[in-house]
Amino acid sequence: MSASEDPTPEGAVTPEAPAAEPPAAAPADAETPAAAAADAAAPVVPVEEKRRRKLILLLLLSLAFILLLAIAIWYLIFRQPINVIPPPPGGTVMPNYVTSIYGVTRPLGAAVTDDGSRIFIGETDGDRIAKVFDSGGAQVGLLQPPVSTGSSHVPVYLARNPVTNEIYVSDRPTAAIYVYDTSGNYLRQLNVPQGLDTWAPLGLAFDAAGNLYVTNVNANPQDVVKLDASGKVVQTFGTNEGMSFPNGVAVDSNGNVYVTDSNNGRLLVYSADGTLQAQVGRGVGVGNLGLPRGVAITNTGQVLVADATGQAIEVFSVLKSGEKRLNFLGSFGAEGGADGQFEYPNGLTLDGRGHIYIADSGNKRLQVWSY
Repeated sequence: MSASEDPTPEGAVTPEAPAAEPPAAAPADAETPAAAAADAAAPVVPVEEKRRRKLILLLLLSLAFILLLAIAIWYLIFRQPINVIPPPPGGTVMPNYVTSIYGVTRPLGAAVTDDGSRIFIGETDGDRIAKVFDSGGAQVGLLQPPVSTGSSHVPVYLARNPVTNEIYVSDRPTAAIYVYDTSGNYLRQLNVPQGLDTWAPLGLAFDAAGNLYVTNVNANPQDVVKLDASGKVVQTFGTNEGMSFPNGVAVDSNGNVYVTDSNNGRLLVYSADGTLQAQVGRGVGVGNLGLPRGVAITNTGQVLVADATGQAIEVFSVLKSGEKRLNFLGSFGAEGGADGQFEYPNGLTLDGRGHIYIADSGNKRLQVWSY
């Protein structure tokens, strides 16, 4: 037979090689060597340890729920955020608490000499008189209105004229501003200025030239009145913004006027010619306001706003040329009665040494902070 011939007859079936048998399967309850080694290496968790872990997890979830509930309650009461975001590295340096001056009931406003040697605080409850303190916190005098003006007085806001060094005090019941020297001697009073039909002076501030800015809460619409050194009305601000009880007022080195439109929860900024330039509104975001009251401007270009319901001092940059908004820089203070905490902060003022004086009305004291 040749090698090319097929030896298998036609139609025959070639037997197939028997298939290899698969290895026998291990019994279901048998354990492979690898699995046995893994089981031997796995730690055995006792029942008590498992229970402890569950309790810890339950505790963490409970704490998270309590925190969320506290934030919700805070918002419903104050409509303000809890500021939990720290300033960025290299950001604005905030002042530190120094001390407090006691002996005043529900103070709303204050003024101070440039060297800090005399501090003047308006008391709106109790004796309802403006008191004079030295730098150590000892009371040294009173700012007493003349007897001819009656016995019903409520000194609210105070301001120092940088040109004359005189102290101005707004008085709600008599609708007047009383003027004193730094020794506490009464000098004169400002009644309704010529050109105004009605007036109820509240917030007070001076510019560098000695012009007086007064928030007038009895006008319709309410506004800010600018008076020159003779007491003559030279300008008004805010007649188109629908202000509701503007409280604080301050003027920066460029002549911009900052007004806390309190009941509307806004800080309004006007140019020197009375044009509205920018504003900070009410809200729950960081940098928004609740019930802004006092406002002051540092010599380093920071705008300080006392937020009575936010229980803190909000800090912004002054309005720069060409800008239409204020940059939020941070805040300081928190709610409470301890050092550096507030209960409805109101007016605030500055001396020439970098000290900030804040009327902490609910805690019946004036706080002093410093950079």
